[in-house]
Amino acid sequence: MRDGDLHPRVRFALTVEGSAQPGGGTTAEQSDLPRAPRNVAVKIGDGKLTLDWEPVPDALFYNIYYKTTRGVTKEGKEFDRFQYDAVGMERFKTKIGVTKENGTLIDTAAPPYIHTDLANGMCYHYVVTAVTKNGESPESEEVMGIPAPYVCVMHFGTEGSDDGEFKSPTGIALDREGKIYVADTDTHTIQKFDKDGKFLMRLGDEPGDAEGQFYYPRGLACTSQGDLIVIDANNHRVQKFDSDGNFLTVWGKFGFAWKGSSHGVFDNPWGVGVDKDDSVYIADTLNNRIQKYTADGEPILMWGKEGAFEGAFFYCRDVAIDFAGNVYVTDEINNRVQKFDSRGNFLAKWGKEGNGPGQFNGPWGIAIDALGNVYVTDTGNHRIQKFTSNGAFICQWGNRGNTLGQVNFPYGIAVDREGFVYVVDSGNARVLKFAPVEGTQPAPQVQTDKGATELSAPAELIAKAGDTEVTLSWMDVPGAASYNLYYHTEASVRPQTATCVESVASPYTHGGLANGTSYYFMLTAVSAEGTESPPSPVVEATPTMIDLAAPQNPYMIINHGAFMTNLPDAILTVSAHDVDSGVAGYFISEAPTTPTASTPGWVNVEPVGKFGATVPYTLSPGDGKKTVYVWFKDGYGNISAPATNSILLNTSGYVCVNLWGKAGSGAHLLHGGEFGTPSFGLVCDQTGNVYVVDTGNCRVQKFDNAGNFVHLWGMFGTAPSNFQNPTGVAVDDKGVVYVCDTNNHRVQRFDAKMGSYLSKWGRQGGGEGQFNAPWGVAVDNTRGYVYVVDSANFRIQKFDRSGEFVMAWGSFGNADGQLYFARGIAVDESDGAVYIVDMGNHRVQKFDTSTNFLPQLLVKWGTKGQEPGQFWNPWGIAVDRDGFVYVTDTGNHRVQKFDRDGNFETQWGGFGSARGQFNFPYGIGVDRRGSIFVLDSSNFRVQQFMTADEGELQLREQAEVAESESSALEEKKTIQQETPGTHLWSTPKQ
Repeated sequence: MRDGDLHPRVRFALTVEGSAQPGGGTTAEQSDLPRAPRNVAVKIGDGKLTLDWEPVPDALFYNIYYKTTRGVTKEGKEFDRFQYDAVGMERFKTKIGVTKENGTLIDTAAPPYIHTDLANGMCYHYVVTAVTKNGESPESEEVMGIPAPYVCVMHFGTEGSDDGEFKSPTGIALDREGKIYVADTDTHTIQKFDKDGKFLMRLGDEPGDAEGQFYYPRGLACTSQGDLIVIDANNHRVQKFDSDGNFLTVWGKFGFAWKGSSHGVFDNPWGVGVDKDDSVYIADTLNNRIQKYTADGEPILMWGKEGAFEGAFFYCRDVAIDFAGNVYVTDEINNRVQKFDSRGNFLAKWGKEGNGPGQFNGPWGIAIDALGNVYVTDTGNHRIQKFTSNGAFICQWGNRGNTLGQVNFPYGIAVDREGFVYVVDSGNARVLKFAPVEGTQPAPQVQTDKGATELSAPAELIAKAGDTEVTLSWMDVPGAASYNLYYHTEASVRPQTATCVESVASPYTHGGLANGTSYYFMLTAVSAEGTESPPSPVVEATPTMIDLAAPQNPYMIINHGAFMTNLPDAILTVSAHDVDSGVAGYFISEAPTTPTASTPGWVNVEPVGKFGATVPYTLSPGDGKKTVYVWFKDGYGNISAPATNSILLNTSGYVCVNLWGKAGSGAHLLHGGEFGTPSFGLVCDQTGNVYVVDTGNCRVQKFDNAGNFVHLWGMFGTAPSNFQNPTGVAVDDKGVVYVCDTNNHRVQRFDAKMGSYLSKWGRQGGGEGQFNAPWGVAVDNTRGYVYVVDSANFRIQKFDRSGEFVMAWGSFGNADGQLYFARGIAVDESDGAVYIVDMGNHRVQKFDTSTNFLPQLLVKWGTKGQEPGQFWNPWGIAVDRDGFVYVTDTGNHRVQKFDRDGNFETQWGGFGSARGQFNFPYGIGVDRRGSIFVLDSSNFRVQQFMTADEGELQLREQAEVAESESSALEEKKTIQQETPGTHLWSTPKQ
């Protein structure tokens, strides 16, 4: 269309009341308008959609109008992602009402029209109109398409309990014949289907713990012999069946890893994978570890523990194994995938929390194709992501909905031998089969003159070199009965000159090769009649010696997996295995160069098959990230691969100048300074006194600024001045202490001087002045308001000092101004700004409350993580007189300092029990001199911090006083020794 032309919609528009038209005619001619296009259809493409429709007679051209949506999005009422019915069906809609007036116009189109440069995973809604010389037609029926690299080619299942129906299905597995097994979790059964989705049989009946019964079955896998492995999750065991459903064996029982449980003990296992040798890997989910067994349930090894460091898990959900024996695990709460070798040695990881490419929101299922590509169900983001074997992002598809291009909480995933992807779409109670859009149709099979089938060449061949062997893998060619492998030591390998290995199957391990020699391989497919396809592309591999005699499973963590420490003196936990001569020594260094057996610095130990130790280590000088390497040697001098880990050394921020407290639960004044666990709240008053909510003992304790006990009050109960799980605490300039009595759903007021009860307000509920688990409380002394974190109502309530309701704001969610189990709250006295620790969203939000209208969000900061400015379950918050903000980053065992705008200033702490280290810090307060007091809950103490300069002076004074007292004591002892029989105090006169 030229710049000077009228828009087609203007040239052919009609007006009312018979007025003249730009294109001629009156309203009387509206009956001459063309009909709307019919049978509009959308074909899915990768980053594109193709629209087609039936031509309209006399149409000059067509206009396309479209709008976009993101599928079903999360709302505040969705408290639990496992409750699928939290979202009403009215939101699962494919038509949003696109019209000429509200849609984006693509003019002068013709069928078929290819709409390109589109975002995969976005919903595009279209209507089409026809334009003739009489004007523009009404809109066609609205259609929707979702660009994607994969398209659904088959689906089966619906909500129900009958055969072929599902209730909350989770796991899926495919056998070598293409049979499909689905864990129908809420009916406590396993259903089996043929490759076309036709129901065949069902395993299990009523929930139970007898052989062949299940109690919430989840993960499934098939062995090379066609046997089925079932994770019987809530029975904490594994069951094995043959392909006809006959019970074969069972192993496992309930137990906690942290209590030292060994192989065969599980806590709600979920995922399972089987390697090419039929070894079985179990994701022992709540024990945060992987267990490996033979196909008959004999234990081989296990690895993992709770944490966020490499090799640790926080709910390992599923496990899959590639053709080379590498093990991939979905680490749900850590929002990542971890990769290990078959002996449990860490190799790689990728992913973090988010919805971008390569990011996750609760990854669950995982599967590997024959070429080593990794597929992950990104459950909370309602999509599937595909990666290379090293974690490089390839593509993604899906969003939340119930059309064939959408998913609703996808869980299990499997890939067949031809590369088709099967997904358990749990929230929609169905199974979906996907194919790449460019390969939706099978490759054509041509009949030769002799009637034989001509096959296409294998598209790709993958090779993995080992010790005197090479393992090869490939996708199946449709119609192939077997495969021939050709190899040679020259790059110009051809079937006519190469050595042939007939009738191989993927994966295939070719042994007896020479280490250090390059081999070149190609593959052909063979039909049932013996016709051979053209060869695949050539692949090269060089076998290399692998020292399996050296110690295996090298492992090391620093300070129990802490991210940061303020002390160079660290503790390393190290371990390794050696089955022949035993582990005989270890070598620790911050240099990555592998030592020899004679290098000075080895710590020799008595040889043992399974070695483990906790050893001290001093980090190199200077703040920053420290990476430590540990090697192990066996009795013959063979050296293992290194175990490695990192920690951030930070010694320059704040120093601990005082600490007090110990574990205890006494209920009278003599036990002041003893704390139960957990202990949550802490606040400082204007004179420097410190108030601690001793939650585990249901009381409040008061200390002076030096940590000397003053008095305490409270006990368990519901009467005034009694508590049930007290948490937050605040004190105003009038000497009134406010305590969140959380499980009594109220706030209580006390006299700060003696702890005398004054008043209370609140009861359980969602109305004004009612609470559902209040956690945090703060006082604006300048303006006279009290703010309460009404945690389980996902809001903040504002009161006057007497408890009269003023206003409330907030709702459930992660959008601006929404909350997910908020905890701490603080007020900046200078401007009245309110800071809220939005714990479940791992962030801080700052609000302007200068009016009694809805507070305005000023700034927010923080995401889940361990880097500066990130949080893991933050809890307490305080603001000093200069406006700096201090946050207890509880899950990371540290304190972070920010300016008023959320810019990171510094941090200190790290996991441990030494001075300046933390074990779950919760409450935090700042006195008027700038000292920071932190409630170090699991260390049963309060720590006081100052800046390094100020703290050094106080510590020097403390040392001088201690030295003076020590000298006086020594002098006293000397006098006593020099004048035996005398006393250093006066005696009464006779």
